[in-house]
Amino acid sequence: MRFPTIARSLALIVLTVGLAAAPRGAAARGLGAPGKFPSLSPHLKDAVDLGRAPTSERHRVVVSLDVRDREGLEAFLADVQDPSSPRYRQFLSQADFDALYAPTPAQEEAVVDHLRGAGLRVTERFPNRLLVGAVGSVAALERAFGVEMHSVQRAGKRHYAAVDEPSLPAEMASYVVGVVGLDDLSERHPHVGSVEPAAAPRAALGSNCCHLSPNDVFAFYDNTAAASGAGETIVIAGAYAWHDTDNTGFNSQWGLPQLPAGSAQVCTGPSTSAGCKFSSQDSIEIALDVEYAHGTAPAARVLNYMSASTSNADFTTMYNRIVTDNPGHVVSTSWGACEVALSAASQQTDDNIFANANAIGQSWFAASGDSGSRDCSNILGVDNPANSPHMIGVGGTRPACSSGLTSASPACGGYGSESAWSGSGGGVSQVFARPAFQSGCGVPAGTRRLVPDVALEADTSPGNYVAENGSWWIVGGTSDAAPQWAGLAAELAQQSGGPLGNPGALLYGLCGTAALHDVTSGSNGDYSAGVGYDLVTGLGSFDARNLLAAGPTSTTTTSTTTITTTTSTTSTTRTAQPSTTSTTSMPSTTTVPSTTTTTAVPATTTTTAVATTTTAPVTTTTTTSTSSTTTTLAACFPFGSSCSTNADCCSRSCKRKGPGKFCK
Repeated sequence: MRFPTIARSLALIVLTVGLAAAPRGAAARGLGAPGKFPSLSPHLKDAVDLGRAPTSERHRVVVSLDVRDREGLEAFLADVQDPSSPRYRQFLSQADFDALYAPTPAQEEAVVDHLRGAGLRVTERFPNRLLVGAVGSVAALERAFGVEMHSVQRAGKRHYAAVDEPSLPAEMASYVVGVVGLDDLSERHPHVGSVEPAAAPRAALGSNCCHLSPNDVFAFYDNTAAASGAGETIVIAGAYAWHDTDNTGFNSQWGLPQLPAGSAQVCTGPSTSAGCKFSSQDSIEIALDVEYAHGTAPAARVLNYMSASTSNADFTTMYNRIVTDNPGHVVSTSWGACEVALSAASQQTDDNIFANANAIGQSWFAASGDSGSRDCSNILGVDNPANSPHMIGVGGTRPACSSGLTSASPACGGYGSESAWSGSGGGVSQVFARPAFQSGCGVPAGTRRLVPDVALEADTSPGNYVAENGSWWIVGGTSDAAPQWAGLAAELAQQSGGPLGNPGALLYGLCGTAALHDVTSGSNGDYSAGVGYDLVTGLGSFDARNLLAAGPTSTTTTSTTTITTTTSTTSTTRTAQPSTTSTTSMPSTTTVPSTTTTTAVPATTTTTAVATTTTAPVTTTTTTSTSSTTTTLAACFPFGSSCSTNADCCSRSCKRKGPGKFCK
């Protein structure tokens, strides 16, 4: 880092490796201990210091509390995937998780009091107590965490960053992971490898032939209409909104049914947030995700959970909303950041959220990145969150159809072969330990998490048709692959009659069988594909029909989870029909309890939603469209949130405390 004085440079170098002593003034404020993981941005070493940040600047941060009894949690997560265990597929309700593994209410309250005492406004609290969100001035942030906030410049852009490791009271530091949001030096990016304009499909193929449609991919991977994802929900975790007209046009073009009733968009920040709006430049990612998740599992409803922005703090908040709302069993994310660019505290925070997700039965899939083995500025490394041991990382391949994909016969005739895509993200994590399921199948010796776990078509050649903003595009990248794996997981969940949780053990157990295509040629730069597991395509791609045949078929286990069943009369067929979706938004100061889940499904299916011991109201409005159930999430503030009137609070009690008013 190029700072005005050598002494300051040396101090910051020490801080970036987490070895600094408590910052100036921290001891005087009773702040003597850092969190359990470093919170400083690794990008500090690349930045130019411009001096102290204006004290009146305001920023949002998230304080992360650690899970309790991590060893017990990991043992449960192993047992719940072990057919020989009495806990097999006995997933927890969110209330059970909170009681067993969440931070205690007293721990969360201590963090809240500390933040408010420093002059920060607490904006978010969650049922699982893993996060506390707050906003305030630079002066308040410096008081709360004993840091200096500076203005810095990196890659020609102005940023802000704490230049000291945040400190907390010693007892609190023992259960706090760290602080996310003390800088804006990194953010989340979509894993779209290439976006090229295209003529309308089949209109003028010429020398541009040919590209993949959802029907081509359906045929290539031997998918079956018998398992369509009926009764399941696929959640897309990302940013920016889709256009309904793009979805309807895409589905009509390929003879797909429209999105099922209950499909919607959920803003996890203020309704005016940039990340919750349509963007002609950035909504290409959600267009790809929804179109190909739907193409894989056309009867599953799709929810677009949108982060308020691309900041790490907002993405962390969005991840946790998906877990505590628990609106569906399957989640796909095509956004990420390189591991070496993120603080350990940020990555551990998200991993705790994903562990909670696995415990309640959610299956998460993440695109592994589009820069091959050198994920960040030509540095050998992997992508986050695909590097999480509680996530299935999805790499990319280049498909070759057995016939077709020519001007004379543009449709894909079926599976021919696959080779590794050169952009497929993969390698060895330097942050996370290897999960127990990642073994056998030629997995190399070692103790570190390996990426990816699986793969699917992603090469920009031939690329996939995507409709966005009224135009057609050819898109590639591991963003193609992750939502299609999520679609297959929805089909597996439908077939099994319940959630899958982390399917790692299931998938690694199928290595070498007809359920998976072993990809044995190609490379991503530093690593090559080969027989069995490899660091380019993982276990390989799926044969949908064979994987479904090898997967769980039903569940006869019972659990303590309260079950709510909602059934609609809407039918789903593989023909185009009108559809209506909605965007729902919660204020940034609001936390939605995990009970606010309502699912509309075909009349022949039954879907269940996890409910906790508390119930929040859900309003359902049905329009006159043939497929048009709209779910509006209850908009009341939970305990501890800032409020103006009694009507703001779920408890209907808004009381003054100190300088502000808070829900009781």
